Amino acid sequence: MQNRFDLTGRVAVITGSTKGMGLEIARALGGAGAAVVVSGRDGATSQAVAATLQGEGIQAKGLACDIADVASVRAFAEQALAAFGRVDALVLNAAASGTPGSMLSQGPEVFEEAMAGNVRGNLVLVNALAPQMIERRDGSIIFMSSIAAKRGSAFLGMYGVTKAAADQAVRSLALELGPSGININAINPGPVRTEFSREALWGDPEREARLAAGIPMRRIGEARDVAGLALLLASHAGRFINGQSISVDGGLSVA
Repeated sequence: MQNRFDLTGRVAVITGSTKGMGLEIARALGGAGAAVVVSGRDGATSQAVAATLQGEGIQAKGLACDIADVASVRAFAEQALAAFGRVDALVLNAAASGTPGSMLSQGPEVFEEAMAGNVRGNLVLVNALAPQMIERRDGSIIFMSSIAAKRGSAFLGMYGVTKAAADQAVRSLALELGPSGININAINPGPVRTEFSREALWGDPEREARLAAGIPMRRIGEARDVAGLALLLASHAGRFINGQSISVDGGLSVA
């Protein structure tokens, strides 16, 4: 019987993948047989991470990409296509963290920075890489969103606005790209243990305990919890899932 999670012969591009959730997603897709392109703002770091993955038996290429810089994104798209000749799965994990605080106290420059990192750069990359998927009538695109897109927050309001915009982009792009055989979805993680979230979520054991107490599964997430869903959405097993924003949060969004 065919393994519907097998990605042998396919190519996955994962932005923001030198650490945290992006790196675990690269490992999951690479471990399923895909050749992976990993990226971060620093090219040397990206190459070092690719070398580590190669040591784990994964075919990998490391490239620089600053998702907030349009020229960098376009150059990255060209290099990613050149690396393996095609892109079958695109995971848009790179993001701007946003500036915590009241939306009433934040000026337009905060909004513009968050939109550049969480929406504009991702759409530029989709526009650059989707045509070759359309031509082959095959491909998967995954936006890394957040449960902040679905819940109000007095602390991360601006960040939530940009992630809600990403979720809406997924719904609209699903209508455009679905007829070409491409599925596009968003993953909405809840609290996940990464370096990105250390200060805000789990660096203080007491803060982590309070947070975990409000999650039905009584723990915060790990990067590997998110990577499993990315593998599903990028594989044949998830090809009929389209236009969805799927929470991975231990039940927090229904608590």
